Amino acid sequence: MRILFVLLAAMLSFGAQANPDWKAFPHDQSTFDYSEDKLRQAWPRLTLGFGDYPFPDADWVRRMAAEHPEALQGTAGGTFEPEDAQMYATELQEVWRLLFRGDFAEAKARGMALGVGGQVPAMYAQVIYAMFLADSQEEKHRLLEEVIEYNEQAGELVKADSVAMFGGVYAKARLGEELSVPVVLKRGYTSQIPDQLDELLKQHPKHPYALALYGGYHAGVIRKVGKLVGRMTYGVSPAKMEHYFQRSFQQADSLPIGHYEYANALNYVYGKKERSKALEHLQRAVALPPANAMEALEVAHAQKLLSAEQVARQ
Repeated sequence: MRILFVLLAAMLSFGAQANPDWKAFPHDQSTFDYSEDKLRQAWPRLTLGFGDYPFPDADWVRRMAAEHPEALQGTAGGTFEPEDAQMYATELQEVWRLLFRGDFAEAKARGMALGVGGQVPAMYAQVIYAMFLADSQEEKHRLLEEVIEYNEQAGELVKADSVAMFGGVYAKARLGEELSVPVVLKRGYTSQIPDQLDELLKQHPKHPYALALYGGYHAGVIRKVGKLVGRMTYGVSPAKMEHYFQRSFQQADSLPIGHYEYANALNYVYGKKERSKALEHLQRAVALPPANAMEALEVAHAQKLLSAEQVARQ
């Protein structure tokens, strides 16, 4: 079966396959309309956190087919043909539109039907849902662990896409923040996270999200084990935390998550000594206009952190 028929099947059946238990996006979606050419025009801003991320048009599909043909095989067994490039690109762009609009369950279902190429925005949607909309910590962890599992199944193909690389290590970092130290050690996250971030930044040194995540990793380890043990055992330090966040801000200063993650890091590492600076960055986060559904959730989360910080200061 050619992938053409797999794509047609995906377009007809994605609604039935979407996770029925996922909650709807809780905010206004009207400003996140990226239909037709609007998606291409807004693409640099929508993917700002990933640095210079290519737009998935037909030319991109053809390059991917030449370099990594296995990435474009549909999950239903479809085989990619050169003449399918435009249809594949059209369907993949629609998955990204769904994600940016906040239709996360549909984005996941429709993306997974496209094989590894569609798995990238599908798992991106799942990470966002897990972090901001999951009903419980148990559900959040299950969804993040599933993202890690899918990345591992993709193997070396993950390295062909900076979003895929980031999604896997991001899921591990978020789990590492909430799991106990013995569990994190048993899973190998303490070595995997810095190793995978090093690999990602070697290929994409101007990746704002990865740089901020690395800064947050240093802060998170310090929070759990302290500065001395963190430095001697894991090689983390406040200076390195600051270094990575400043590099991230140099690349992109208009991402809400960067500012509230830095505020969290300041509190983890310095406590009350840098409370005013942390408050300043939370205020900057909530003042930023969101470009997509994920950023709207980030701004809402930053507002909760800001409110809690203001109450603590009273």
